[in-house]
Amino acid sequence: MLVSRRATIARCQVLVAALAGKPIFWLLFIVTVFTWPILRSIRAEHDLARSRPVLGRVRDFTLRDQNDGELGVAELRGRIWVASFTATECEPTCAQAQRALTHMAEVRHRTRNLGDAIRLVTFTIDPDRDTAEQMGELSASYRASRGNWRFVSGPPARVRDILRDFQVADGMTQSRGALIDGDMLIRGYYDLADEAAVDLLLRDVSRLLAPG
Repeated sequence: MLVSRRATIARCQVLVAALAGKPIFWLLFIVTVFTWPILRSIRAEHDLARSRPVLGRVRDFTLRDQNDGELGVAELRGRIWVASFTATECEPTCAQAQRALTHMAEVRHRTRNLGDAIRLVTFTIDPDRDTAEQMGELSASYRASRGNWRFVSGPPARVRDILRDFQVADGMTQSRGALIDGDMLIRGYYDLADEAAVDLLLRDVSRLLAPG
């Protein structure tokens, strides 16, 4: 047994010595060393995206945006999107609501290179009062009159149905944000009034985009 092990070790040493003398061996070695961490990272991101919990589903909808255009499932399906919730009349929680929208503006800025792959949508939580025109005035305060950040309102009953999908109470201004994937599945909730939540949200956006 001992002689057999020594013979096996000797053969392995001869093989390694022979390979070490060939440039192709070192080329393959270098490629493996540098690509293996990348492949592991891609696989890890893919697994994290697949295992991310599904917290709900957003129904099909069509609402009016700040430019009196339409926004609905036809535009959002197949894209990652971030939802937030506000009202033009927000007392006594205006400071919290404004902080959440300021952080949404930061999300827009930091995802600007993703182009058409992402949308930001801010829903009114007061559809009885907030018209598309009023949402347009609010969007202008955050330089979101054009582009991929949409402020939406619509028929009160329809808006309330969507708010229920997000477990958001009608008329209660809050800082909740949600991450939705291209299949209209809710994949995460975040407190947008919290600065740290922005980094967490952006990390999750990148993980959902990783498999694609």
